[in-house]
Amino acid sequence: MNWLDFANVTAATALSSALNSIWLGLLLAGLAAAMLRVLPSSNATTRYALWFTTLMLILAMPPLFLLVPRSGVVLSAGPAAAAVPLAVPVTAEWPICLVLAWLAITLVLLARVAWSLHYIHSLKRRATLLGTRGNIRLLASTDVQVPMAAGFTQRAIIFPESVLAQLSPEEFEQVLAHELAHLRRWDDWTQLLQSLGQAVLFFNPVVHWIGRRLEIEREIACDHWVVSATGKPRPYAACLTHLHELTRRANAPQLAPGATGKRRWQISARVEALLETDRHSTPRLSRSGWLAACALASAALVVATQMTPPVGVAELPIASMPFARLHAPAVPALAPSLAVTHTRAAPAKPRMLASRMRKPAPAGYVLVHAWSVETPSNYLVITVVFFEPPPVTLLNRI
Repeated sequence: MNWLDFANVTAATALSSALNSIWLGLLLAGLAAAMLRVLPSSNATTRYALWFTTLMLILAMPPLFLLVPRSGVVLSAGPAAAAVPLAVPVTAEWPICLVLAWLAITLVLLARVAWSLHYIHSLKRRATLLGTRGNIRLLASTDVQVPMAAGFTQRAIIFPESVLAQLSPEEFEQVLAHELAHLRRWDDWTQLLQSLGQAVLFFNPVVHWIGRRLEIEREIACDHWVVSATGKPRPYAACLTHLHELTRRANAPQLAPGATGKRRWQISARVEALLETDRHSTPRLSRSGWLAACALASAALVVATQMTPPVGVAELPIASMPFARLHAPAVPALAPSLAVTHTRAAPAKPRMLASRMRKPAPAGYVLVHAWSVETPSNYLVITVVFFEPPPVTLLNRI
């Protein structure tokens, strides 16, 4: 297999994995939604954990189809191999073009993620220190317009200077508690993984839908942290409304969770969740959430080992490839016998005499060519005999 064949097979494999991620996303998202339906009054932390597990499984499942052996599938090299509904060809040019376009767009989106990391680091470097809460710095900056949690290295919370003067001390503490919850829940790192997954599978609508669910559940979970600490849902709902009025045209960087955002439906959903009388506002992951996440991972493993993916890779047409005509190697003299003899005579210029066997071939064998070599002792001779078709009895004796 030359480099072009290898590139074709690699592109077809990558494209089939990408297409399999779409139906896998639909399947896993449906399972997660069904589990959340049967969970009794699940809180936002539990819902966030289950959706995040679903996203990670969607990213991991296509490689599992290639690495994990599936029971009930017989591997063969001929047309009897397990058929798939859709097979990506390995001899066409369009799979390579699609994979190159996929790679180019992914690199652009990953560059945006890298730029966001650099921008957050530069914001923390230029901001003014207000104080500390534990190992987290409180900063003020004129470059931001909404309070945000700037995590990763040297974790900090950045407040816009224009908003600080318009917040009451109680509102400041409530907003601060919300941003502290983001950092204590490690939302900076989970949001980074989410952004990387959306950059790789940008063409998958299920990934973006789950991303929207993660975004709202993340904010509601942090709101529950504030309510569990203060015990005042209504004043905190009023604080969110006031903060949204101050920063409704602003937005936080991609990897810095902000207290509010541009989308009006998010603040409406958060306020509605705070004012619900039968809300389940504990900020901890419930035991049922752990069980649901483990059940979802087990279901994904069963799918990977028991099901044949609907999109596969077409067989490489090796049988139809033209083979070069094989010639006898230009090594020392050939004789009609099958024995290999050695002579201590001075090495001479190698010569070759190709001849057919005069003896009839044994029963059951079809002998094509045979060579016998007579060489000096300083030669290592490797003889390869080709049969048409390969006799199984002979191969068993080798």
